[in-house]
Amino acid sequence: MSGPIQEKNGGNPPINLSQIVGKDHRYELSVSNESQEDATARRSQEMADADMKRKMTFALFYFALLIVGVVFVGCVYTFSNGASEDKKWAAGIVSAIVSGLIGFLVGQGKK
Repeated sequence: MSGPIQEKNGGNPPINLSQIVGKDHRYELSVSNESQEDATARRSQEMADADMKRKMTFALFYFALLIVGVVFVGCVYTFSNGASEDKKWAAGIVSAIVSGLIGFLVGQGKK
């Protein structure tokens, strides 16, 4: 039996898997392009990168929270003790911060 399939396989006949595999047999095919040491090193590096990303995100979040908190406290202080013109812009900023917080909390409730 020579045909295009046998010519593509270098002259070897095609393999019929149904003749090799029985009902009680189980086979697993694994293809890997890296050694076990390389895979361990890659996973270790990915875990370290993920840990660093979490720490950076955490630090950035708390820095932004600190800045917004300082602005909020400053605006509340200005609103309570400032002139009428200062109270107008302080009220607008406080309103924007509170609206943003409420929008964030409502968005978190939908998840």
